[in-house]
This record gives sequence, structure tokens and C-alpha cells, in this order.
Amino acid sequence: MGLALVAMLIAVLVGCQAVGGVNLNEVLTKQLDVRSSAGSGSFEIELNWDEDALAEEDAETQRLVKLFSKVKLQLDQAQSDDKGNVKASGKLSLGKGDIPFALQIDPTTVLLTVEGAKRPLLIDAGEFGEGLMPGEDMMVPGLGDMTSKIAEEAFRDALKQVGSYVVGHLPNPPRIQAEAVQLPINGTPTDLMKVHAELNGKELGELIPVFLDSLLSDGQGVRSLLERLAAWASDLPPELKEALGIAPEDTDWTQEEVTQAAQELLDGVKELRDEYDEASREEDWQETFNESLTFKADLYADKSLHIRKSDVEIALGEGLFTEEDLPLKGVVIRTSQELWNINEDVGLGEVAAPANAMTVEELANLNPRKLLNQLSVNSVVYDVLKNDMEIDDQSFTLSSDWGVPFASDDDGNLYVPVKETMRQLGNPITFEAKTKQIRFYDEPTVQEFVLTLGSDQALVNGEKVQLQAPVARLGGVSYMSADDLLGLLHATYTLSEGYDGEQLMDVERDL
Repeated sequence: MGLALVAMLIAVLVGCQAVGGVNLNEVLTKQLDVRSSAGSGSFEIELNWDEDALAEEDAETQRLVKLFSKVKLQLDQAQSDDKGNVKASGKLSLGKGDIPFALQIDPTTVLLTVEGAKRPLLIDAGEFGEGLMPGEDMMVPGLGDMTSKIAEEAFRDALKQVGSYVVGHLPNPPRIQAEAVQLPINGTPTDLMKVHAELNGKELGELIPVFLDSLLSDGQGVRSLLERLAAWASDLPPELKEALGIAPEDTDWTQEEVTQAAQELLDGVKELRDEYDEASREEDWQETFNESLTFKADLYADKSLHIRKSDVEIALGEGLFTEEDLPLKGVVIRTSQELWNINEDVGLGEVAAPANAMTVEELANLNPRKLLNQLSVNSVVYDVLKNDMEIDDQSFTLSSDWGVPFASDDDGNLYVPVKETMRQLGNPITFEAKTKQIRFYDEPTVQEFVLTLGSDQALVNGEKVQLQAPVARLGGVSYMSADDLLGLLHATYTLSEGYDGEQLMDVERDL
């Protein structure tokens, strides 16, 4: 389906008319027939920032911007078969370096291995691919294993019919050319037909009414398409009809009903055409559909009209970024792919999940600190999460009025609620009523605390520590000097005023 989406994107760019003997309509249909393949590819997004405006931001923002200014997902090897099995390896490239990964998928399981992670991640395939393709995630009682196959084939057929009709009405862009070339595909010289097309936002906007007018002039074609879709729906297996909620009256159309549906569809297109005339005169339209938006596409098809290679670039220039608070000057999106062994047996099997694999539920229950413990400290992924994104750093706010408030004495000394502070930091506590002792362990600083109500001494890892003030009880809540407790936990705090005049204590801990 990824191949089909790329084909449709390129079809939109290069239009419907055959160029140099290449029939784009047939190319689209061919991609929907691909059941298995091997290949490689990449997706890249590059952000061009206004350096002067960016210099006014804080150091943390500048660091993150540089980290994600250029992100590239590279697939070095990707294989898929007709049974729904996928095997791929590649890397995610950031400003900090490369994060290699491997991915395996079968109809029930997804296994993701990331370099630097001590355990692979095991994902339920239904959750991973839900909604990617209509029908693929339909598991209805009574349909069994045939559901996804039948649904996939059915929706492929429908997509062929609708896609072929739509592409057949797409106008060609002003710049398009074709030529015969020979390029290596997976190292093998291959004869290909290259179609190159370019289009900017202004030209794209001007092609929209041409497309709509083409549809409006083809009332019989619209009627014929609806007849075919009704027949398609009527031929679906009863179980699949039930799963899709298709009743008999939805498909057994009379000629009058087909004519009425076609007219309603054409009326909708006519309404869009009228709205275009009005919208194209608006300032917002001119700001969006202008020459700052450019598309470039190179499509390489073999003699059987299978897409063997494609390169697409979408560029958003400075003219599209007019917001003063957005220091962007441009965005470039590039995608590239190369395919071989199309519809050949690539010999993939089911996923063999290792015993130490981590489930999504386990991952969701990990706090940032424990997540980092699952990563090698020398890996790029650890460096990015720990030092750049600072996921284990902690911050929270206490109020003088709401929640469990902090307190102050007549001399202006501040006191924080012990239990609430530990809750915010993820440290469970215990209280022994007999000894009036509060105990907790702070994993990040590797410290075990024992506090005693009424005492100005604490035990930290068994050593006595003198406190500025005794641990006190106020309104059923245990309080400790903010300087004492937060200082021992290597945290800092600042005071500010809230919207209603209350005092706010913002606590931060850089780990």
C-alpha cells in the first residue's frame, strides 16, 4: 500500500495523459497488484530556520532545533511477502547521529529492535497497523483468518476503479518530459522509462478548476463508475457486507437511483467549482498557492509498468511562513525508493519473538529514569533522550493556596509537603506511626531517607544530617524545610505569583 500511495502522489504530479508512451493510469493499477517485493528507500525532512530569530531563543530551544533540523529515515533493506510478513532494517538519522534499527512484522506481531536498547519491543500487529488500510484491521467474529485477505483484495479492486477514474481526469502539469534511461536497480542495470515533472503552488491552484471541469463534462463516466462500485459492493461476500454495514438496499440500485446519485455527485463537484472561483480571489488562497510551494518528481517504470524507482521532493519556501512567531524560512521533504524482486517469493517467515522482548504495556509503565536504564549509556538513542531531550529531568509546581500547599513561617522560611513532593518525584513513602518515621528511597540520587517527626536530624544512607528545622506536622500533613529536602534531592526552586495572586513554587531537578 505504501507503493500505491507513492504511485498516486506521482500520478497527481504528472497527470493523466500518456507521456513518452508511459500510461500513468496503467502504472497506478500495476502498483496495486504488487503483493511482494524487496527494496530500499528513505524519507527525509529538512527545516531551514531563520538564524537571526533563532539566536533570540534560549539555549535549550536552539539545541533541540539543531537536533531535529534534519531528520532522515533510511531503509537499507525492506522485504514483504503476500502473507503480510515484512522484514526491514535501516537507521534514523538526527543531528546527533544515526540510530540503527530492525523491524519484523507478521499478521499478528511486530518486533522492533533498536541499537542501544537492551530489549526489543514486541507490539500487537492489530494495534500497530490499525486504520492503515480499510479492511485490514477488521477482525469480526465468525470471519476468521480470511477477513483481512478478502477485505484487502476487495478494497484494492475498489481503489483501482476509483483511482483509475480520478487519474484519468487529472491534467498534466506545464513541465513534464519522458526519456528512456538505464539505471542500476539493486546493482543490476535495468532499462527504464523516466518521467520527470515539476509543478509549483500557483500552477497547482490553476490545475484544480481544470480537473473539476473535466469531471463535470463527464456525466456518463460518473454514472458508469457508480454502477461499477454498486456491482462491486453487491458481489462482496455476505460476511464482509455485514462487517462493513452494507445492507442489500445499499447495492441493489435501480437505474433511476444510479442517475440520481450521479447527479448528486456532479452537483457537489459543481458546488466545489463555484467555491473555487470565490476562494481563489481571497488573500489566504494567494498565500498558500504561490510559487513558494514546489513539487518535483522522477518516476522510473520498467517495461511491465512497475515502478522500480522514484524520487519526490516537496519544498515549502519562505513565502509560506509569514507568522512572526515562527522562525522558519523553509521546509523540504524528500522521499526516495527502489524496488526489485516484485511479486517474487522472498521467503519470509513469522516473527520469532525473543524471551526478553518488552511489551507495549511494560514500556508504557516505565518512568523516564527506568526507560533510560533499558538503554546503553554509549548509544546515540540514550544520548538524545538523556542529554538533548532531557526526558528524565523533573519539574512540578506547588501552590500556597491550592492542591497540597507549601507553607511558610513568620521569618519567610519555606516548607514543602513531604508526601506530595515525593509523589511528584515518583518516590513512594512509608510512615511508621509507632516511631513517627517517614521512609523513602530516591533512585536518581541513590539515597535512602529516614525522617522523624519533630526531629531536626535525618538519616541519609545511614548518616546523620542536620536539618535547618524539625520535620513538622500541620493539618495532618508532614512538612520539611524546602531548602533541606530539595537540597538533599539535588533540586532547585523558584517563586512566582499566580493569576489569582497566590504564590507558586516551581521545582526543577536536572538529572
